[in-house]
Amino acid sequence: MTAKLTQVSGEDVYIERLDGLTTKVGISIFSKDDQEFIRDWARKQAIKDDAIEVRFTTDVEDKSKWRSSGGIMRKTWKESYGIVLKNTSTMDMKNIRIEYLIFKFEDAVAAQKRSEGVIRHLTGTTKLPLIRSGDEATAATEKFPMLETKLEPGYYWKGGGKKTSEDEMNGIWIKVYVGDILATEVSRPENLMRKESWPK
Repeated sequence: MTAKLTQVSGEDVYIERLDGLTTKVGISIFSKDDQEFIRDWARKQAIKDDAIEVRFTTDVEDKSKWRSSGGIMRKTWKESYGIVLKNTSTMDMKNIRIEYLIFKFEDAVAAQKRSEGVIRHLTGTTKLPLIRSGDEATAATEKFPMLETKLEPGYYWKGGGKKTSEDEMNGIWIKVYVGDILATEVSRPENLMRKESWPK
């Protein structure tokens, strides 16, 4: 009989025959090789069907300490993103790779305008070995150095630049792979993927 797979639910396999009739059969009626093929097909379908939900968190190290030198006060710290993935499929997912692109604004010290700062594109990869069906797992990006400055009272820049500067994380864009399959692609803010380009 010639038929095509349409759905797999647990041990039930739904196939569509050439005449258009859909039939439910148990996976046990198939050979071991066919069962392996069916489970692999089901896994790939689950991955492609928006089976991973994503949310982001921000981790900011203590940034309360100022250091003064030559009339300039500086505060340094590190920031990273947390990436929370939820497996909403009925299958466990293994070998998850997350590629990320972070947009960091580095403010220019003593600049005339804030627009004189630079947007840095920071890339990296993090991995998760397993997310079971219905479970969540959290990965983290690298921690990146940040800087804030301000002039002490009575000081000013010779060129008349602004008295303060502060770096900011402007967003993150991720691609989530399960094995070699691109499972989902998400950014925060949502329009980041439309405005920017992924580096080649």
